[in-house]
Amino acid sequence: MFIRVCMLLACLGFPFPSLYASHLDGPLYQVNYAPLEARPQLAKRYDELRTLFDQRALSPAEHLERMGIVQTVLHEDPEWMDGYWLVATESFLAGSGYPAPADHPKARRIFKQGLETIELCMKKFPGQTLCKFFYASILAKIASIDGVFASLKYGKTVLTNWLEVAKTPIDIAFRPNVSLQGSSYYGLGLFYRLVPDSLFLRWLWGIQGNIDESIRYHRKALAHDHDNPCAQMMLAVSLLCKVKGKEGTDNFKEAMGLLDQAAKLPPTDLAQAVCIHDVPLIRSEPKKTCGYTQAKYQDDLTADQIRKSKS
Repeated sequence: MFIRVCMLLACLGFPFPSLYASHLDGPLYQVNYAPLEARPQLAKRYDELRTLFDQRALSPAEHLERMGIVQTVLHEDPEWMDGYWLVATESFLAGSGYPAPADHPKARRIFKQGLETIELCMKKFPGQTLCKFFYASILAKIASIDGVFASLKYGKTVLTNWLEVAKTPIDIAFRPNVSLQGSSYYGLGLFYRLVPDSLFLRWLWGIQGNIDESIRYHRKALAHDHDNPCAQMMLAVSLLCKVKGKEGTDNFKEAMGLLDQAAKLPPTDLAQAVCIHDVPLIRSEPKKTCGYTQAKYQDDLTADQIRKSKS
């Protein structure tokens, strides 16, 4: 339903934010890698995979290997706060490598592993910004597979956590073209497009879509992470949704230009590769963009479905 999303986390090396933080303005989050560094063999393999990630997108299997390394350390040191969202990072990226509908059960199982870990973080460290972000993002990833109707109950949780992250001054560069703040804006842009614009839905679930808000947040995401092909592509999707894909409009022209730019950018992770792959799909079916996600097109909800959603 609401996601994203696409994007995220990479790795990072020791020390962390210095690798990718040159385009960020706010105070940078400092990742604590000490528990991992205290285990040299695990740290060595983790950093070998980080070096590969600097050169190319990792495969789902490589992300799962990184996830297993962090899980091993976290099992031995459950007070390692950053370990929880680092597991979620790898879950998010590994699951994003299975966008085909036939692979959705596998992707969902991977996302569920990340969700279970991040839920522990939300209980143990309830104010942790990165855990809030990944809690919302993985819920949204699962929702994009399950569909809008089945996921309405998560909507307020996703929205609240992304908004709280977007209001903090803290930032971190997950990839050279992906930041925490840019990603929170990106997620909000997706949310406001994919959630129906219904007062009845607002009354029942406390959420309501708004395509103008979607465009506003996607513009903020692109301003923050301007070389991110997903940020460009998803802004184009919302612009087309606003005019229902009508050719000759200013929105249509801007969207086509953004799609051209997105197609020319190199992907730095699997989620970005999916965005670039889907550019021709968006071009060929601009009238269907309101329901587009990386997982599938979401169906419109009827008023009767919304009324029955709490029963």
